[in-house]
Amino acid sequence: MTRKHWFMLLFVVLGVMLMHNIQGHAQSLPRMSGMFIRNDLVASPEEAKQKQQKVWGQAQYQSISNNLAKAGMAVLIPQIAVNYRDANHQTFYYPTKRFQETDMASASERAQLSYALQSAKDNDLGVYLPLQLSETTWFQGLYNHFDSKENQAFLKQSATFSIQIADEMMHLYESAYGAQIKGFYLPFEVDNANLYEGKALDRWIEYYLQPVTRHLRQLLPKGRIVTSPLLYTNLKQPSESELSQWNTMWQNVFFRTELDTLMPQDGAGWESASADQLGAWYRSMADMITTSNADRKLQGRSATIELWNNPESYSMSGSNTMDITRLEKNMQAVEPYVQRHISFSAHSLMPMSQDFLAGQANNEAYYQAYTESQRIGYVPTKLVQKPKVTYDVQNQNNIEFHVTRVGDETGYVIYRTIAGKRIKIKELNAEKEQTTFTFTDNQVLPHANVRYELMAFDAYGNRSLPYTCELSLPATIADGISDFSKKITKVNAEALSTGLPVQTLTFAEQSEGFAYEGNTVVATRLTEHRPYVPWTEKREDYTVQEQIYTDAEGVAHLRLDLGKTQKIQAIGMSFVQDRNASIRIPAMVQYEVDGHAYATAKQPSMPQIDFTKPVMGENTYQAGEYWYWGFPRMSTQGRIVDIKIRLEYNVFLFMRELLVV
Repeated sequence: MTRKHWFMLLFVVLGVMLMHNIQGHAQSLPRMSGMFIRNDLVASPEEAKQKQQKVWGQAQYQSISNNLAKAGMAVLIPQIAVNYRDANHQTFYYPTKRFQETDMASASERAQLSYALQSAKDNDLGVYLPLQLSETTWFQGLYNHFDSKENQAFLKQSATFSIQIADEMMHLYESAYGAQIKGFYLPFEVDNANLYEGKALDRWIEYYLQPVTRHLRQLLPKGRIVTSPLLYTNLKQPSESELSQWNTMWQNVFFRTELDTLMPQDGAGWESASADQLGAWYRSMADMITTSNADRKLQGRSATIELWNNPESYSMSGSNTMDITRLEKNMQAVEPYVQRHISFSAHSLMPMSQDFLAGQANNEAYYQAYTESQRIGYVPTKLVQKPKVTYDVQNQNNIEFHVTRVGDETGYVIYRTIAGKRIKIKELNAEKEQTTFTFTDNQVLPHANVRYELMAFDAYGNRSLPYTCELSLPATIADGISDFSKKITKVNAEALSTGLPVQTLTFAEQSEGFAYEGNTVVATRLTEHRPYVPWTEKREDYTVQEQIYTDAEGVAHLRLDLGKTQKIQAIGMSFVQDRNASIRIPAMVQYEVDGHAYATAKQPSMPQIDFTKPVMGENTYQAGEYWYWGFPRMSTQGRIVDIKIRLEYNVFLFMRELLVV
């Protein structure tokens, strides 16, 4: 071989190696196509004054849309068109003419949809116009399987309302923003639990979906009609039955309506799913979509159904943003099966000033981490400095940690180990302007040996080496309630040694609504405290912990010191329960008084409960997302009440009230 040939061969080999190197660093991460924006979180002038925050204007939307475009995204979806409380009280995010008499919006709120559309136009983004139902009434009807005449009337009235606001939005915006309007977004939340029973699915399809989607198709023939249902995987692989129920439901919807885009949310994101479970769900759904398109061809209809993904990038409590490593892993798990990823929500990733509502603490850092990862094609590994931590013991058994910033970390994660069981108990945001942070663990047990690990992390998901400490706790719990003169309206971790979110604690000789009929307790309303507000509408009233302490048998503990020996006639508790898979009543509650068994209640079988009216017995339900745990008359004497709660599985547990009579 001549020297010339050798040089030619070497050139070819080097070229192949160079091409291989370029391909190895080419774009390899799934990319988000767009994001939702919570236009219902904007401040009215009154809210802005009260919360010392500014009202959203065109500049804020322009900033968000510009950053979406710079990140390679092409879609902005305003979440709702109108916040619908009831037929007489609505907050419109566009200047309605048809419903002026019921519109309670400020001028700034009415401008929000216009701001979104204009910013999308200026940044070449597509928009899906949002509809809306009364969220509270929707969930009540859904959990009742739309059985009552009132629930069915609600669906029919909502269909009429949705059609009217769709007509009005198109009349207002089609001429100026026709190129931006890509379709409609139906914002009701359906989950994989509540439409399988009875005639619930048929009623939803016939009374709402059929008339609404038929009208939307006529209104915008080439536009997509998108829905984003809740998908809860509960951190486990789905059974064949679960997959079959879910897919049969949506195949039925596609066969009978004009809905053409399925984009699962929530479980596909932060709270109840990881990459390990998502693949099975989405692979099965992709097969169902293929079958549904074949069905439509047989019907002589367009086979245009698509599967999208909504990787929710923030926690249900709204307090944290998902790190980019986990976000990308979740997206990679479903990437083979979906056409695009559109995430809830811009307020968790897009840079925005903290002067405005809804921005997370470290949006800028997470945005830069996302765009940098997209640019280089992988999530980089970076050094995060070990945090500087001190601690002290408050009230003998509450552990207060003091953390000092040492670098550019976006937060801290804390683990606790008791009796060999290690759980994550908290993620704490590290806002950029803040240098010191405090976290108190109020969930530990008396006489326990405890080990803590505290690590800093960055927006990519990289973690530092841990700060660790070990300590032993005294045999008694020092906190709890002993001063009965306190007028307690809201009890948090200062009052109870527990990880259960507690809103109200009540002591009573005989509380209103808590009474006996023979040996059976009947509870319809436990106290005279303020009326119940669904947690979804009053989220800031609840303290949501990452985890609650459970022992080796999976039982959570709560101890209450009454201050002195008392006569106890009954103990009752109430929990928020919305029958979806993330907020559940316990599987069991067991009471002990001074170490002796007092009463035990197990979760009743759901199908046996009529959720439209109170049920008498050991477990008493009141419509409106309430479970009461009352017990037969068992008079005893005691001071220390130990409550042991077995969870159904690893989900949120919202304890509303604890009553000692």
